[in-house]
Amino acid sequence: MDHSVTRRNACRLAISATGAALAAMLLPACSNSNSGMSGKGKLSVGVRADIVGFSERNPNNGKCYGFEIDLANELANRLGYGDCSFITVTPETREEMLSSGKVDCLIACYSISDERKKLFDFSPAYYTDSVILVVENTSLIQSFSQLEGGTIGTVAGANAAPQLAAKFLELGLSDGIPRQQDAESGSIDYDTWHLSQYASYAELSQALEAGDVDAMATDGAIAKTYLDGERTVLPDFGINPQRYAVATQKDSELSPKIAAKVRSMLKDKTVDKFINKWN
Repeated sequence: MDHSVTRRNACRLAISATGAALAAMLLPACSNSNSGMSGKGKLSVGVRADIVGFSERNPNNGKCYGFEIDLANELANRLGYGDCSFITVTPETREEMLSSGKVDCLIACYSISDERKKLFDFSPAYYTDSVILVVENTSLIQSFSQLEGGTIGTVAGANAAPQLAAKFLELGLSDGIPRQQDAESGSIDYDTWHLSQYASYAELSQALEAGDVDAMATDGAIAKTYLDGERTVLPDFGINPQRYAVATQKDSELSPKIAAKVRSMLKDKTVDKFINKWN
């Protein structure tokens, strides 16, 4: 038996059952503690709670586990903090949490983009991914070209939505001009396709299963949570690169310090060690 698939399926079911709650409210902080470290208090880190292998919250003990959790703990240690406080964020809440100072930094599958760089500082990238498209096998969709006239789902606040529009334009499959937008739902009609946005990946996954969307667009790392034998990644589509980095407030004193420590972790292969551990 493939225990990794079994684990992902179990996680997918658990997350789907609580998807509405994830979207409606901020989840409690993870209870991980590094009491063995000594230093200058806690580094408050915004993390995800629903990404298998990166950062997932165990509902039984409240602790978070994954590559990004290990990375955050190591970062706090190298910065001299005595502890690391994890605050759960979602794609919709993470930017407000950082800009308002509710967290010191984001380590939350948060990718660098030109627009985001206007708002926040970023460390060197610690992980590179790509946006992919996932379909249900029963849809019989086997190629990106079959999605013309169809509906693609994304999560509100993620990079995928504007990148999809740019990709359709680049490939000459759309003029890229929104025809109609629904501010409340985040739905957008283009000339040759429709975009639907959801509050959480759990809700997006449910929409794909129900047939409300023809494909869901998400980072490959995030898609692992929702992939099983009944779903397929379209082989002829990808948007590269999605570079995950630690985000901090613009021009904050913490920005150059975090950038330097992440750079050192990349240089001494600590990041590679964590990736291999959770891969």
